[in-house]
Amino acid sequence: MSSPIVYADWDSRFFGFPIGNFEVPENCSKETLEDILREAHTKFRLVSVTLSGEGPDTLPVSAAVCPCYARQLHFKKQYSKEQSGTEPHGCEVNPNVRPYTSAFCTPALERLAVQSGTFSRFRQDPELSPRYEQLFLVWIHNAVSKELADGIWTWVDNGQHAGLVTIRCAKRTNPHTGEVEREGRIGMLSVDSKHRGQGIGQHLLEACDFWCHSLDIPVSAVITQKENQPVRSLCEKLGFQIDSESSVYHYWTPGWIYDAHRGWLIQ
Repeated sequence: MSSPIVYADWDSRFFGFPIGNFEVPENCSKETLEDILREAHTKFRLVSVTLSGEGPDTLPVSAAVCPCYARQLHFKKQYSKEQSGTEPHGCEVNPNVRPYTSAFCTPALERLAVQSGTFSRFRQDPELSPRYEQLFLVWIHNAVSKELADGIWTWVDNGQHAGLVTIRCAKRTNPHTGEVEREGRIGMLSVDSKHRGQGIGQHLLEACDFWCHSLDIPVSAVITQKENQPVRSLCEKLGFQIDSESSVYHYWTPGWIYDAHRGWLIQ
């Protein structure tokens, strides 16, 4: 039987050691979980374990400590067919919101990208936090190059970028109909710390509404950390509803050492 742990290619290349992702199925016993993670020792240095719902602070595995580094809320917003291709009722795109079309990533965008990772599990985990800023810099550069985003909007104040949002069109299977649908997935949402409390985040998300409507995309989605109360409140205010909740744990498999010439190796 093949391992249920999926190799995370991009993450592994970025951090320089093998990383796997494992979504724990329902009714998975403690013994089964331990067996799966034990088998991962020689293949992965880190396994990102996702548990549906609000799990414990630490997973009950004995080989190594497995703390929770992210409690995520998955928000969804449905657009009715009657609204499709029309402007959302009662909303207008603020003139300060501008589409970002340049192929050059400015220092202001880089600063906003790093700020967007404040609650990220990559920042919370002390093993990964030294590189979290670099991770978000790579993310925004790939978004600007259209590799990770189909649309970017910024809030421009006195010629300066004070906020940004990225979105891409992805495909998902509707759990009710089984049909494949397009979904607007919001990635980064960031407002500069000096400009918060001015409604900028709301205007940026409204731009995403317009984008989805113009392309007849029926659903938009955003994932945020449970403790990120400002984004949670904003999503709820704009009609997003919690679709699901998950807890993400980092399982660092024991026995790995770093060799200056060959990199990370299993003993």
